[in-house]
Amino acid sequence: MNFLHILANIDAYHASLLETENNKEKAKTASGVRFADNEHPKGQQTEGQQREGQQREGFRPTSVQSVHESVSKVTDIRPKSGKSLTFQLGTGRITPALSVSTAEFKIKKRDVRTPVSARRVTISRDGATSRATAVTSTREGARSPTPNAIGDMEAAFHYLDADKFGLYIWRIQGSTLHAVEEAEFGFFHEGNTYIVLNISRDGEKSLLCWNGGSCIEKHARLTEDKAHELDKIIGTAHVFSIEGQSHESTVFLRLFPDGIVYIEGKHKTSVSKASSYDKKMYIVSGRKYARAECVHPRKDHLTPASVVILDNFPRIYVWIGRNTGYTLRNKGIRIARKIQQSQRQCRSHLVIIDETDDNLSNAFKKKFDDPVIPNPVKGETDEHNITKDEETRIVLYRISGDRVLYDMPEASKRPLHQCYLTKRDSYLLDRGPDKTMYIWVGSQAMEDNVHNALKRAKLFSTHNNYSMGSSICRIREDHEPPDFKQCFCDWRERISKEMSLTKRYSAGNIGRALFSRTDRRTIATAKECWSEDTLGDLRKTTQVWVLNNDKLETWDHTGLFTNNKCFLLLHTTIEMSHYQYIIYFWIGNKSSIEDQKRIVELVEEKDKELDNRAVQIRVLDHREPQHLLTALQDWMIVYDGEENSNAAEGSTKMFCVRDFGERGTRIQQVVPDWENLNSAASFVILVDNGAYLWYGKASGSTEREATKELLSILCSSRMFSYEIVIEGKEPAVFTTLFGARKVYADEYKEKVLGRRPPCMLFYSAETKQADLIEDFQQEDLSEEGVYILDTYDQIFVWCGERVDAGTRTTLFDIAKEYIRNDPAGRDFTLVSVWVVSQRSEPFAFTKHFTTWNALGYAGRHAYEVLRKRVRQENAKIDINQNIIDTSFLEQPKYSYKVLLKHDLPHDVDDTSKQNHLSEKQFREHLKISRLEFYRLPLWKQKQILKSARLLYTPTLTTKPLAHSDF
Repeated sequence: MNFLHILANIDAYHASLLETENNKEKAKTASGVRFADNEHPKGQQTEGQQREGQQREGFRPTSVQSVHESVSKVTDIRPKSGKSLTFQLGTGRITPALSVSTAEFKIKKRDVRTPVSARRVTISRDGATSRATAVTSTREGARSPTPNAIGDMEAAFHYLDADKFGLYIWRIQGSTLHAVEEAEFGFFHEGNTYIVLNISRDGEKSLLCWNGGSCIEKHARLTEDKAHELDKIIGTAHVFSIEGQSHESTVFLRLFPDGIVYIEGKHKTSVSKASSYDKKMYIVSGRKYARAECVHPRKDHLTPASVVILDNFPRIYVWIGRNTGYTLRNKGIRIARKIQQSQRQCRSHLVIIDETDDNLSNAFKKKFDDPVIPNPVKGETDEHNITKDEETRIVLYRISGDRVLYDMPEASKRPLHQCYLTKRDSYLLDRGPDKTMYIWVGSQAMEDNVHNALKRAKLFSTHNNYSMGSSICRIREDHEPPDFKQCFCDWRERISKEMSLTKRYSAGNIGRALFSRTDRRTIATAKECWSEDTLGDLRKTTQVWVLNNDKLETWDHTGLFTNNKCFLLLHTTIEMSHYQYIIYFWIGNKSSIEDQKRIVELVEEKDKELDNRAVQIRVLDHREPQHLLTALQDWMIVYDGEENSNAAEGSTKMFCVRDFGERGTRIQQVVPDWENLNSAASFVILVDNGAYLWYGKASGSTEREATKELLSILCSSRMFSYEIVIEGKEPAVFTTLFGARKVYADEYKEKVLGRRPPCMLFYSAETKQADLIEDFQQEDLSEEGVYILDTYDQIFVWCGERVDAGTRTTLFDIAKEYIRNDPAGRDFTLVSVWVVSQRSEPFAFTKHFTTWNALGYAGRHAYEVLRKRVRQENAKIDINQNIIDTSFLEQPKYSYKVLLKHDLPHDVDDTSKQNHLSEKQFREHLKISRLEFYRLPLWKQKQILKSARLLYTPTLTTKPLAHSDF
């Protein structure tokens, strides 16, 4: 016998109403009703009355099990219309205590009123009985209940299509929500509050509340309540944040790639206030995501480093300061085009004025009557103290309740580890008062932690006297933003968690990987996801210099180094049909601090000789990259400078031979001692009357062969008179050479940083801070800027062509300061540092960008192309045309009171009611003439019509969501 087992979750918003006796009786009656197939019992209520009764009672069983025998083969796991199903009600966390054991429901439509929904089928055993089919609701975020009736929801959410990706925006007007038209996306009134829902193609849901700078607290609280209701409807958003004007997080800003515009005032005001309008000035700020803030038009806003937009019909002016970067210039022009297309309906010209053009700039300044007011001089701040304060602010707290001092204990300070985040708990990441506060919720966290996360974060923010406008963001597990991941020193993506760490091994040391007890990494293939950095292999030439007495001297012994010196190598090769210059500067671990600083200066001078076309790479002793060994013909010998200077003639010398990478060999001179031996390497030991080749048990064949070649280099007279010693079978002479036997290591344990997905940051020379750029592209690189591309194990410092010479001399200092302030607490000696100049980027840098071309920078070329496009668009616009739609002359005229009625005359166009007003009534009720009305931006026209109650509001006829869509 086949049985259909249905498990579903249905919401109960009004469970408190069940406390009354009347509701108790109704619950019993509604639960005990039984229907036959396609038939209603006599005396039963209508279907609509049953639904209304269930909505009022808030009856919601948490688990439902079928006891009604169905057909032998079930092909559709969702109940069909007309089917009769009997359910057995099980107890649950929020199931009413008065629930009876069985109830039967008639399925008429599969919509929000349907009491059950299922999406996944599994086969299970029902005790000793026959096989049964279990059906489970797999709604995303199933811990969050959803409304059990359409009447319980906010009216604005009835027609939300939760399965359709896209952007949805609602605005609070009074006490209700109103949908925002798509043409107004990106325009926010400073006196209003908004709810933004974004559903991506991969199903990720981002829910955000935006509060204007002049909104009232009542509307802000109402917006949060409505957003929490929407959060339950969509089954818990993956990202849920509260944003404040001018303090938006990147989670919010990335939804509007063309930038956002702040509009003064509320969307709806009185007619007299709405009809008054002065020309508007917007100040543009930001890099990746730009903002345009509305200010009073004044001359003092025109600074050399600013971009200003003046909306003055029939022209929109974009004034650009002479010191403004090209990235901000392009962003300002794009925002002006957005205003032109959305608010001026492409009826106005866009005029771009560069401050370098004195005639146009002076003519533009005459449009302002106010005198020039100098900007106040800001006091100097102690950057060192700010940095220290920011470091102490990076703290992780475990959240378990609403009491800040008792339920929010400190979990850890920097460096933070990903293992601190457990799936059953929630954590708050405090990064300081000026940065977004994140509260992370695990995938198995309780429902209380999910829905009260933002409330507890606000309590924490208030307790620490943080700004009320700062952003607070709740994020679910596996949906963390990049700036959250950067605070952890060992963050791994979901794919990386499931995969083993990989490492390349040569044929000689493969046994070391297979039999090592601590190194459990697998062997990497040539198609490894994070490929190693390679350089060109054509026509390679390498020149070497050594630093002596603050000067570079030619070094003829390529591949030979001493660890108390600094060396400079110029490697020239051909890559992508052009010469590629790579400057390595190798720093010995026993070199002086003065030499380390001096070699950096000499590298900059050498790069200047090459017209800033070289790639500068810092190489530390014992941390050489594979491409350096390739430039040195796969061999490298490092002598101990202090040991040789203090050693007597004929004393014992010992050299460690190890495989390096796929085919390289690195040889290091070490102090002759038992403690410096290692089972994972081979050693050459030179004594006054002979030579010994000591082979560790885990050493490879290539390492053992390399010891013989090394012996021919070090002492060719003994290359045929050496003695091979196997580990564990050392002769008695070793005791004479090294003293009493000591314990030594059986493998090399070196700390290596893993590679992460790349992130790019813009470094500001003025603020000494690096700002994260999400979804970076080549066009984010500006000719006058310095950028940092961080892959965690290495950083690239990219320098534009127009960067001044003083900043170029501090590029390595910028990299050091960036790592010092890194929230993950990385060690600067473990990071590979590259300095890259514009138009000389190696493939190791460009491979991190989706596309790359020679003209893809945000420089003068892109700026001139954008200006040319604006001129072409202006040529198609006739600003002298009549902007008034003269069709109103032919339309019948009615009084203002008639147009306010719900039932309009048949010949009235409800989309343009203002056209049915006479000139006198138009001016009387809209407080503005018809000509002046059409000269206003579109948002202002709608504001006036809304205030006069003449704005057209379309009737929503979209089919509401089915319950399964939640």
